[in-house]
Amino acid sequence: MKLLLAAFIIVGFLTAILAPFPYWPTYRLLWRSVLHATHQGIPWRTRRKQALFLTRYALFAPFYTLFWYLDELFFPVYRQTPVHPIFIIGQPRSGTTLLHRTLAADDRTFFAIRHIEWRYPFLTVQKILNATRFAQHLLQRNYWPDTEIGRQAARMHPNTMADWEEDGIFFEERFLHHFFLFLRFPYPEILPLVDKFRELPAPVRQRMLHTHLQVIRKIAYLRNRPHAFYLSKEVTSHSKFPELLALYPDARFIVVVRNAAHYMGSLFELMRASTASKTGIDPTTIPGWTEAFIERMQCDSLRLVDLCRNIIPSEQQIPVSYAYLFTHIRETVEVIYARLGLAPSPDFLASLDELDAHQKNRERGYVYTDLSLSDFADFDQFVAQIEQRFFALLPNAPAVPTDLSTSADH
Repeated sequence: MKLLLAAFIIVGFLTAILAPFPYWPTYRLLWRSVLHATHQGIPWRTRRKQALFLTRYALFAPFYTLFWYLDELFFPVYRQTPVHPIFIIGQPRSGTTLLHRTLAADDRTFFAIRHIEWRYPFLTVQKILNATRFAQHLLQRNYWPDTEIGRQAARMHPNTMADWEEDGIFFEERFLHHFFLFLRFPYPEILPLVDKFRELPAPVRQRMLHTHLQVIRKIAYLRNRPHAFYLSKEVTSHSKFPELLALYPDARFIVVVRNAAHYMGSLFELMRASTASKTGIDPTTIPGWTEAFIERMQCDSLRLVDLCRNIIPSEQQIPVSYAYLFTHIRETVEVIYARLGLAPSPDFLASLDELDAHQKNRERGYVYTDLSLSDFADFDQFVAQIEQRFFALLPNAPAVPTDLSTSADH
């Protein structure tokens, strides 16, 4: 028994020291929140689910560390793979998922990363999965639970393990430091502590972004796509981008914008459905939750404005209008390709025509109410400016349309 305990302690120590992730201070913070959540009105069944999540994370951490170093041992050549990123940025519920998955379908030009690859970012594991039938079953697995509220979340944001997903999945599931954690641990007081990237120590920020780069290289190597553009989507953590721009000085940025009342109304309903599906409770019943969420999104909206006006060179930005994207996917994509100096293939253009036709007949399957907030006035001015820049790029330069609140969200 003593030997077993000693081995457990040694393994735990080595895991903490050598692991590429997580960020352990956040892990400890989450445990404290779970154990002291009684004053929040969080029921025991919810805290039990959260405790099981954290326990599983700790139990799997040694294996994740082992797999990471097995990659270094067996596939060291992956580190030489170049990365040429194109970042899709903007606010959630602004059509970024539609654009991300549409462009990712052109795998001759781009490569994106699937949810299962963010969750298990190891070449060793991915090669084993690709060689087994089990992988096919796993790829079809729905991220959302098969419950009424889970199905509502799935209608708003379809997500299987096979879907191309945003970089935030990696920072949430592996580093435990991202806005998405607020969906699983909806404690208002911890939101700033799990979300503010710029307030992390500089060595921690550098380690996170370097590990993120290594994962991108692994997937590029796995797909044999050394010269394709890496297609990134990160729409809920704009504080990372000054350092990402320094890391990738030649990166391009597709800026997708939508009026605040529309995206906030849609996002509010997705936040409620997502959080309820993961915790079993309506987060709006938690004191301070709504206020913390709105304040956070207002700050991030202004951060995006500053990013585009003062940090990212305008020549590296490609503006996109949400309203036009949903009604003219092909024309929007052609603008993007032209700005990138690329020519889409005839087959890809034909698939865009089919997607346009599908979008016109698509029923949204859910409803939401616009959320008009005066604190977003500066952001809406920014949206108008980006839309003007986008419409100036169209061949016929039509007038800027009114944002379509009834359009299908992604």
